[in-house]
Amino acid sequence: MKSKLTVWEAACIVTGYGIGGGVMAMPYLAARNGVVVSLIILAVSYLFSLLMHMMVADLSLRSGGGQIVAIYEKFLFTGKFKKPLTIAFFCMVALVMLTTLSTYITGGGEIISAYLNIHALFGRLIFYIAAASVVLFGLKAVGISEKIAVFFIFVMLAVLAAASFLNIRNPLPVLPGAWNEVMAYFGMAMFSFVAFFSIPQTVEGLGGDIKKIRKAIVVGFINVFVMIFVITLCALLSSTEVTPLAMLGWSAGIGKWAQITGSAFTLLAMVTTYWSISLALADIIKAQTKLGTRSSWLLATLPTLLFTLLGQGGFMEFMRIAGGLNAILIAVLIIPTFRGADKEGPTRILGRFASLPAQVLVVLSYIAMAVGSVVEI
Repeated sequence: MKSKLTVWEAACIVTGYGIGGGVMAMPYLAARNGVVVSLIILAVSYLFSLLMHMMVADLSLRSGGGQIVAIYEKFLFTGKFKKPLTIAFFCMVALVMLTTLSTYITGGGEIISAYLNIHALFGRLIFYIAAASVVLFGLKAVGISEKIAVFFIFVMLAVLAAASFLNIRNPLPVLPGAWNEVMAYFGMAMFSFVAFFSIPQTVEGLGGDIKKIRKAIVVGFINVFVMIFVITLCALLSSTEVTPLAMLGWSAGIGKWAQITGSAFTLLAMVTTYWSISLALADIIKAQTKLGTRSSWLLATLPTLLFTLLGQGGFMEFMRIAGGLNAILIAVLIIPTFRGADKEGPTRILGRFASLPAQVLVVLSYIAMAVGSVVEI
């Protein structure tokens, strides 16, 4: 396979998947858990997520660069129920991804409608057009767009962080929260590091080069970790109120200019996530249905707009539903699939980190993520 992406472009696709609404929700939950507990949970979440995504990369590599559904079809589903199980899993994947994408249209639309003083439905439509159009041009276009967007995101984050330390309003919270608040934070942290649908794009885009794949995944999640840490720290210190969508309260605590910058930051973060997820879904639809590129793109994007127009509930409700569905999908199926791939030869990416204890830890961490996504706080 010939490489289509640079390592940094591939890393930015991974980053783009994770820096949307989950990252923006982290300060709100961190305020309930204290900075020490939150940082420990964040580090643990990073490690568990990195391990799982390396497993997905290994499975994609051993299946010849297959997408998620193709991976499960080859290594997990067998016998006379192979086809029905594949169809059912494809439908489940599509539901998870469409729900997640709807989350970002909802969140982005709320910001656009507030600043343009238009109806929320028009805000969602504007976001959809801007986000979905890039994906039509394929993997390289998304990689380049993600690279540019991540650069501007880091620039804006640096400016906002510097301003935050000149406008400190609050002491950092230190007291740990109740068990349900800890679980909710863990669930959202794990969700913020979820990028497993974009891993096959990384494998394909880097031509199956193992060293480059490892580096892209590690760097991609380091970017997410840094963003979560900086956003959480600054939002806790400078917000007039730590809001569920952190940038709103954070930028309000700095000044009017920061509200505009913060809105641009948030929209870029959400649109990069939309690019990564919808590209992965379009590729899955194309592989499973044998439809053309344009038809697959339309099926991967248009329903996400319709979901938000017909559905009810706010940003956090959408986010937690998407997190729970992702957790169930991974925890139930990823390890049996990984173990089923052993017949194709030893792991090429994980080495000794593919041990049974590591696999058990992955399952337990994503079950805990599912619990954290539904607990009352």
